[in-house]
Amino acid sequence: MATPATRDLEYADVVLAACPPNGSAPQAEMDRGWRPWKVVIGSYCLSVAVYGLLSTIGLFQTHWKEDMLKEYTDSEISWIISMFGFLDCFVAAPAGIVFDRYGSRWVLAVNSMAYLASFVGLAFSSTYSELMGCMVVAGVSSGTWLIRSKFGIVSHWFKEKAGLATGCVTVSAALGGMFFSLVLQSLFDRLQWRDAALILTLILAVFVTLGNLLVEINLPPQSKTQGEQRTAGETEISRKACGTWQSILGIIQNPKFWLITYAIFGEHLCAAYELVLFIQWGSIPPYAVATNFGEKQFYLMMSYNIGAAFGRILPPFVSDRLLGPLNTTIAMNIFTLTAVLAIWLPAGASSIDMLYLVVVLMGIGTGSFVPLGVACMGALCKPQDMGKWLGFAYAISGFATLIGNPATGAILDRHGSNGLVAFLAAVLASGLISIGILRWQCNGRRWLVMGKI
Repeated sequence: MATPATRDLEYADVVLAACPPNGSAPQAEMDRGWRPWKVVIGSYCLSVAVYGLLSTIGLFQTHWKEDMLKEYTDSEISWIISMFGFLDCFVAAPAGIVFDRYGSRWVLAVNSMAYLASFVGLAFSSTYSELMGCMVVAGVSSGTWLIRSKFGIVSHWFKEKAGLATGCVTVSAALGGMFFSLVLQSLFDRLQWRDAALILTLILAVFVTLGNLLVEINLPPQSKTQGEQRTAGETEISRKACGTWQSILGIIQNPKFWLITYAIFGEHLCAAYELVLFIQWGSIPPYAVATNFGEKQFYLMMSYNIGAAFGRILPPFVSDRLLGPLNTTIAMNIFTLTAVLAIWLPAGASSIDMLYLVVVLMGIGTGSFVPLGVACMGALCKPQDMGKWLGFAYAISGFATLIGNPATGAILDRHGSNGLVAFLAAVLASGLISIGILRWQCNGRRWLVMGKI
């Protein structure tokens, strides 16, 4: 799925290739040895610390509603967790530039401490504004290091097995979601908010520390031949150009970037699927309460994450071996849309058994969008540009996370549970249309049924 670049993007690629992150070692062979999989484990731990927790974030909302924020509506409370998700994505653009230029080590260390400090502050918070402030810090710090380290570094180490490696990393959100569902249920049932939040912080610290120790970058250093051909002044100019407006402009002017941002990251992280994905994380507990299944919310979140675990691994495997990331994403879009229209809309609000089935199927479908989207993005850009491409895509997607849960809260209040499900179906349908257009564009503007794309 290679794509011709514009002249500006080609210039940015050349400049960035000549500017490896500070302290980078000679590039190791991709896909081989133990070091790539060590990085996968480290990235997995980082992802658990943020996305494992985010995938159960709706449990915070229902707990706050019952405890500290009784006077607020669900829609108002959901702005707190939506701000976390929004900033996690929105700060990705500048963070991607920093990641590409300097690597991950110091960015990880500084922001890991800020992320953990935000949860210590959360433990001592009791008002709406205090909770919001801590979530702002958590969102900024996690958005600065987690996404870029998780996806960008893995793209440095894998090519042929990129889909599988990314799937192994992103399954952490599902497995972490199952883990945190059990942890939060135990903590909220037995302890006061402050003690529960402090214990949660200690658990997060373990994952963050392991991630800091295990991840490393893998970019090629500047060749001696190339360095000898440049004067000292030219080299300095090139280094200053890294991450500047020239490279940014090259990305923004590339039409394929916008297609992939809406069609793939629109299906996972932007206007379409980020809404669906983040809504699933935040709205299942309130939906369960609205349909009189509130006592099952912890188990529903576990069921969703069980499905998501399969979605993070199996579709990327099919993508690598058989269909390609774009074709596999289309198939999973159709699968998810069918589950919404055929099961959730007619029966999800009236039967707890059907609701369990729906959340498992939705977990499989939405869980696949994360690794497939990253695999498609990686196929369209060079490894040294992955941070910026991901960063800008995530920055755009942040607006979907910002409005997702407040919108669903308002829809639940005004139109009931069926209104929410119909809204999700419409979003999925728009994603299917956009990814179909992207496939047509990547296939030479032809509607070919066969072909691994």
